[in-house]
Amino acid sequence: MTRARPAVLLTLLLTMTLLVAACGGSDEEASSDTDVNELLKQTFTGSKEVKSGSLDLKMEIKATGGEDELDGPVNIRLAGPFEAQEGGKLPKFALEAAFEGAGQKITAGATSTGDKGYLSFQGSNYVVDDQVFQQFKAGFEQAQKQGSKENESFASLGMDPRKWLTDPKNEGDAKVGDDDTIKITGGVDIARLLDDVNNALSKASSLGLGGAGQVPEKLTEEQKRQVTEAVKDPRVEIYTGKEDKIMRRMVVNLGIDDQASGTTGTVLFDVSITDLNEDQEIAEPADAKPFGELLGQLGGLGLGGGAAGSNSGSGSAEAPPAGGGSSEDLEKFSKCVTEAGDDTAKAQKCAELLNG
Repeated sequence: MTRARPAVLLTLLLTMTLLVAACGGSDEEASSDTDVNELLKQTFTGSKEVKSGSLDLKMEIKATGGEDELDGPVNIRLAGPFEAQEGGKLPKFALEAAFEGAGQKITAGATSTGDKGYLSFQGSNYVVDDQVFQQFKAGFEQAQKQGSKENESFASLGMDPRKWLTDPKNEGDAKVGDDDTIKITGGVDIARLLDDVNNALSKASSLGLGGAGQVPEKLTEEQKRQVTEAVKDPRVEIYTGKEDKIMRRMVVNLGIDDQASGTTGTVLFDVSITDLNEDQEIAEPADAKPFGELLGQLGGLGLGGGAAGSNSGSGSAEAPPAGGGSSEDLEKFSKCVTEAGDDTAKAQKCAELLNG
């Protein structure tokens, strides 16, 4: 595939993770005899919420041919507990990520206790400067307020899997963790799915979920054409709770056959939530080092700006450039970000303090 096409496929797959946060709508226990269309209706409509749980997201990409042929499979994983906070506050979470492929293995993570933030990289923990964390937290909570006019569920984003699932089947009982679920299988009408993705992107932008312009407002017709032509035999497995009809797991298998670039391969995407709506233990990492040491380490590896910050929400600054800045420079940066408040342009200029 061309460089544009993997990005579009990734957008497609990540948008589909919203399925896991979809709402359920019935407390009547389902079985292998339950009509599959009724199961889908109950799973993707209603008002139940996912407030906490343990997330496990995996992606495996195998591809051969083309200019950007992969050196072996690429495996990506993101896992850990999360717990929403009342009033649109920054959630608590402890997420660990791992990337393995092309002869490299990278591990990283992020933890929020609600009051303090931590990052990890290659097995070492770092405490985020308090002022930087508070600015990130304020930006997130401001974005939540802007988007709180509607329930930010899967349905509120204008997506309905019933439109693009093809030949769905009720496959009967299955386990996800300790939860009893019903497994649903089916194919995907890619063109209709991409129409729903566009609906979601447009709605996310209007709800203030765009992340300061990082999420596109829509897929172009050319991007939709590229994905539709490249994806072959897409298959989906959906696991919904027998009692509450809340999504527990989704598995997506895609075949790739891009004749334009000569790329063939497969993409496996598997996302699940266990311990749904149960209390999560999210503790501060032990032996956390100063934030500045992480910036210096990333700079030494040649990783540029964006490695240690976020543009999440209104007023959040650009990430401090990796490798730049002594502890005194970092203190100046933190003070500058705090004083900038909701003035995005002023906050972004704070990064210049670390370039000297």
